[in-house]
Amino acid sequence: MPIPRFDSNGLLPEGIHNCTVNEIEERLTWNLHRTELFSKFKQCLINEIGPRFPNPVFFDGSYVTDKEYPEDIDVVLDLRQSPRPIQLDGLKYWQEAQDSLMVQYNVHFWINFACSNDFSAFFQYVGVKTAKLQGLGPRHLKGILRLI
Repeated sequence: MPIPRFDSNGLLPEGIHNCTVNEIEERLTWNLHRTELFSKFKQCLINEIGPRFPNPVFFDGSYVTDKEYPEDIDVVLDLRQSPRPIQLDGLKYWQEAQDSLMVQYNVHFWINFACSNDFSAFFQYVGVKTAKLQGLGPRHLKGILRLI
């Protein structure tokens, strides 16, 4: 199923929308800035995340809005169903690599662990900054993408 169109607030409709990397690229790289940012994300996926963690990845942030010049891309790696050693490796990786992923790839990186906060649910709320810009409440729900 293709990525849905943005609503009147410039957001995806509420829910988790499955997509491929190619679908994100086709749908969300409409200017040079977005194309360059997405290219960095793909390199992060190829060089960093994919080889270590073949788990579901949620894709979000202002990149998944109609914002012309998003600052970064928010990514949530879902390790909730992974064996404990993989979760521990994920925690170590997150602690060691989060800052460098932001600097090198403009990727803000989060991990869902068993028995912890569900960042994929958290990112379905617009948050304070977007709410103010759009005239919405901070608990307004929006859609995010799950790479398949």
